[in-house]
Amino acid sequence: MTPEAPAQRVTNALPDAGAQAKEAAVQGAMLTLRMPQRGLLPRLGFWLFLVTVVLSPIPDGSVGPIWIQVWTITVGLAVLSLSYRGLSWGAASVLWGLVAVLCLYLVVSWLQSISPGPSPLTLWSDASKVLGTDLSPLSSSVRNTPYPFLGRPLLAALVLTAGIVLGTDRARASLVLRTIVGAACVYGAIGFVGLVLSVRELRPFDQAGALTTFFLNKNTSATYLGSALLLVIGLLLPPVAAAVRERRPIITMFRGPDRRRRTAAVMAGVFLLILLPLTLSRAGVMLTVFLGLGALVLKVRLRKRGALWEFALSLLVVFSFLLALSGESWHERNARLGFDTLGRLDAYQEMLGASLDHPWLGLGLGSFSQSFPQYRTEDLGLYGTFNIGHSTPIELIFEGGYPLALGVFIFVAVCGAVLVRGALRRPDDPYILGAVLVGLLGLIHTSFDFPLQIPGYLITYLAVVGIGIGRSFLPRDERRVVKKKVLRRPTGSQPIQPLTDGGAAAGATATPR
Repeated sequence: MTPEAPAQRVTNALPDAGAQAKEAAVQGAMLTLRMPQRGLLPRLGFWLFLVTVVLSPIPDGSVGPIWIQVWTITVGLAVLSLSYRGLSWGAASVLWGLVAVLCLYLVVSWLQSISPGPSPLTLWSDASKVLGTDLSPLSSSVRNTPYPFLGRPLLAALVLTAGIVLGTDRARASLVLRTIVGAACVYGAIGFVGLVLSVRELRPFDQAGALTTFFLNKNTSATYLGSALLLVIGLLLPPVAAAVRERRPIITMFRGPDRRRRTAAVMAGVFLLILLPLTLSRAGVMLTVFLGLGALVLKVRLRKRGALWEFALSLLVVFSFLLALSGESWHERNARLGFDTLGRLDAYQEMLGASLDHPWLGLGLGSFSQSFPQYRTEDLGLYGTFNIGHSTPIELIFEGGYPLALGVFIFVAVCGAVLVRGALRRPDDPYILGAVLVGLLGLIHTSFDFPLQIPGYLITYLAVVGIGIGRSFLPRDERRVVKKKVLRRPTGSQPIQPLTDGGAAAGATATPR
């Protein structure tokens, strides 16, 4: 059914109504087509998705294959249960692009599984002679990895799909994002108690006194907590900007029906800001602070000299606060900055050099830990165990080749453009702003680390980004209709029923085929 059909039906049903009443009824009918259904199956799908987003960080970041299978099944059921009634053509186009990327992964995996793979080192044959037994060459292990690796991109695609579909529903989008913030606060508090009291059961992996929450790596933990903090900033900035535009005291944003939510958001933000430097992650802390302050400058648009000075002073206070809380371990981490950076740069050069030998198919999806040792040179030294690439884009090129990496990069760029466009079209939508900030944090950090390769964070990240993409295709200005307001026809005519948020006039609702 075309969008004009319900509109024409409403117009024909109200021949004697005034122009304003007709327009209101038509808008209600059009909005009904975009409104997600709240039936039993969509509700079940939503709660399955929410449970996955909340619980996925707990089992050590869900890095085990069994958890990838569990969450893939759970989110798959959620995607099958959700209603796609309110999906716009733009969101559908993004989903078709996602399907194309998945097909590209499948083709590359198939070609890798039937190819001989990279040539093993002569060390294999020499070791076989010395030991008097046949050792499996490296190429066989590479051929056996691509298909199992497909579980990760499939899980990512399902989570992004569910996020895009749920993004059209403001109430559910709000619940998902606020639940993510609450879960990060709870997990951070548990990790903090385990760190202070040295409870090993609450700290699955000890990284030199760093706060790791339930993740095995301090950098992933910092990105997770930083994402929750940026969500808080995204939720609070629109009312702050509105108060500045209207020249009202910012304290007035804590009045009205949303005062409790905004107060809770401020408290959560302060708590996350305290926990963040305890992760001892340089990039995680710095990126979060810079992105948050950058969003504040762009959103509030400080123009007066006095306001600029206040902002500069606030920036100094924030950095002093973070350094004071971080302790001696922070300074020790920064003293090793040059050494760590040089090691990673050498690894990046070796990965890119190896990818030139296999530019079309790479060395095998999911085979980094088996493939990289044969390309590791003496320049990298003996420091560090590179069982993961410490750069998701470069590792994708190394394992999957340049065509696959190019397809993924183009899709990511399109999603980024959609989010930026949505933030400009809907400047008062806090969920799109939060998705932009979280998207930048995860994308930048994973370029020289690997948080997006940890399923527990990847699920949270794509849920937020998906919701932002889904909301980016909504109308420029959401129609605000006061509930229980009755629009009446001229004297002697039947009254038009009330229009509520997301509803249409009674008798004017069109059921799409």
